[in-house]
Amino acid sequence: MQRYEGIWRKRYLLPSWILQIICSVVFVVVAGLLLAAASYVQRHQRSSRYSYYGYSSSQLVEYARISGGVSLGLGLGTLLFDVAEIVLYARRRLNPALLLSSACVKTAVWLAYFIILVIGSASGSVSVLDLILALVLALTSIEQTVLGVVYTHRKRQGRLFSRDSSKAAEIDGSINVAYSGAV
Repeated sequence: MQRYEGIWRKRYLLPSWILQIICSVVFVVVAGLLLAAASYVQRHQRSSRYSYYGYSSSQLVEYARISGGVSLGLGLGTLLFDVAEIVLYARRRLNPALLLSSACVKTAVWLAYFIILVIGSASGSVSVLDLILALVLALTSIEQTVLGVVYTHRKRQGRLFSRDSSKAAEIDGSINVAYSGAV
């Protein structure tokens, strides 16, 4: 496996990983609490006539199980992707195409989840914390996707390992745009 030393900058990857891990841990903890509360309510349900905004307790328990399971799966999936990326980065084996593919998966999942939350917020049934965390996860995933696209493009053009690949600005701030190719 090819080593990718010196191509990644921590200032690009680290903030995304930190925010994604924090948000994913919050999702996992909240989902665990939601699943525990649903099982507690189901075990200790004494009255079947209890209702909350027109929903019976069995419907609420079923909703809590579904939303808790989805949140738990999304949070654990994001944690798994992030830990794999961090391990590959630490071993200098993080391929730009691998970062791009995992970022695309995370972006698609979190954008879909965010869009569903925005649609659900019209009825007023969405938590603000859920909405903010999904937005942060979607934005950091988009940032990683853009970074993966840039580095994959550089790799395909053969400019991945050379730091002098782009036209640098001159000391006075001007850019040399002279054409250096043959006519």
